[in-house]
Amino acid sequence: MLYHRLREREMRGETVQVGLIAAGTFGTQIVSQVAHAAGMRIAVIAELDADKALRAYGQGGIVRDEVVVAETPEDIDKAIDSGRAAVTASAPAMMESRVDIVIEATGNVEVGAAHARYAIAQGKHVVMVTVEADVVVGYQLRRLADEAGVLYSAAYGDEPSVAFELWDWASALGFRIVAAGKGTRFKTSFRKATPDDVAGMYEFAGEDYNAQMFGSFLDGTKHAIEMACLANMTGLVPDVRGMHFPSADLREIPDKLCQRDKGGVLEQEGVVEAISSIDENEVAVERNIRGGLYCVVDGQVPFIMESLGSYGEIIGQIIGKRSGYGMIYRPQHWIGHEMPITIARMVLNGETCGHPIGQFAEVVSAAKKSMPAGTVLDGEGGYCAYGLLEKAAVARDENLLPIGLSQGAVLTRDIPEDGMVTFDDVELPDSELLELRKIQDAVVAAELAK
Repeated sequence: MLYHRLREREMRGETVQVGLIAAGTFGTQIVSQVAHAAGMRIAVIAELDADKALRAYGQGGIVRDEVVVAETPEDIDKAIDSGRAAVTASAPAMMESRVDIVIEATGNVEVGAAHARYAIAQGKHVVMVTVEADVVVGYQLRRLADEAGVLYSAAYGDEPSVAFELWDWASALGFRIVAAGKGTRFKTSFRKATPDDVAGMYEFAGEDYNAQMFGSFLDGTKHAIEMACLANMTGLVPDVRGMHFPSADLREIPDKLCQRDKGGVLEQEGVVEAISSIDENEVAVERNIRGGLYCVVDGQVPFIMESLGSYGEIIGQIIGKRSGYGMIYRPQHWIGHEMPITIARMVLNGETCGHPIGQFAEVVSAAKKSMPAGTVLDGEGGYCAYGLLEKAAVARDENLLPIGLSQGAVLTRDIPEDGMVTFDDVELPDSELLELRKIQDAVVAAELAK
C-alpha cells in the first residue's frame, strides 16, 4: 500500500525531494497537496516570480520565513540538508541539485520540452504536466529517459493519466477497448473562439487569468492535446479528424461510442474520444461526464457482458442497450491535487502513470480565419489556429503541422479559413523543440521501416 510505504520512508528519513518548475494554478495545487502527503516534500520551486512561489508554499502551510532564496545548486542542496524549502529563479540550478524528481508545470511547449530534456540529462525522474510538449516530443523524451535510466511520466490527476488508468485496468483484465477518453463542455462552433471571447464565454471577472491558455480549452485545442496524449500512451487513435464530440448522458455513452452498425457514431473501435456535456443548443445533458473519464469495453465472449449485465444496478454497471458494451468511468479528476500518487508510484514502484509508447496521434493546425502569406502564427489558443486531433499516420502522409510547433511560424502562402496548415506552408523558427521533433520523426520513420 502506497500510504504505509511512504510513511515508512519518512520514518527512515528517506523523504523524496521534489523540484517543481512554475507555481501557476496547477503548480500551487501540487505544492499544497504534497505538503500534506507522507514521505515527500516540495524541496524547491523554480519560478521567475518569487512571490508566486512563496504564495504557493503558503497554500501548503509553509510560511515565508521558512523559505530560502537559492541561486546555485549548492544553495539548494544546503536547504535540502537543513529541511528548509527553497525558491530559485534558475530552473537549471534546481535540476542540477539533489532533487529526486522534477515536475515540469510551465504549460509552455518550448520551455517544457527543454526543461524535461535537461532534467533527464541530470539523471532526474520527470513528471510532465505540460501536456502540450508531451504530444509533440514526448516519445523522444521518454526514449531519452530510458537511455538515462530514469522515468518520464504523465501527471496523475490530469485527464490523460486518469483515463490511461481506466484503459490499463480494463486491458489487464482482458477486455476489448472500444473507446476511451474524457468529458468536457464543447461544441464545434467554439473552434473559432479567440482570447477575446474567454471572459464572456467563461464568465470571468477581472484580468487575473491567462486568456490564451483558457482559449485553448475554449476552441477545443486542449481537448485534442489531452486525447493525443492518451492515444500515444495506449495505441488508441482518433476515429475521425477533430473527433466527434457527441453529447451524451452517462447512461448513453456505450450506445453512442460504438460502431455505426450498432447504432453508434464510430467508424472503428479502439479510439479516443471526447464527450460533450452540452448539445448543439448548449443545453446541459442531465447526467453528463464533464470533468470525468471513461472507457467503453466489451468482453471477449458473450458470457462476460451477460454476466455483468445480469446484476443490473446492483454493481453500478452501465450496459449499452443496443451495443451490449459496458463502461467504467470516474466522474472527476482532481488535477494537481493528485500529484502525490505520481511521485509515490515512481519512487516506490519504479513505474510511471502513463508515458508515450509511440506516436499514434497528432494535434494538427487549422486556420481560424483566412490568413495571408507573412502571417506569424501565435500558437495554441490564440487568434490564428485551432488544433484538431488526427491519426499520426495521416498527419505524416499529409505533412500537417503540429499546433505545438506553430508558435512563431511564418506563413509562406495564403491559407483559407478552416484550411489545414502543412510544414510546406510555413517557415519555422529554430528551437530546441524543433530539434527534438526532428530527432523523434527520424526515430519513428526508422521504426516504421522495419
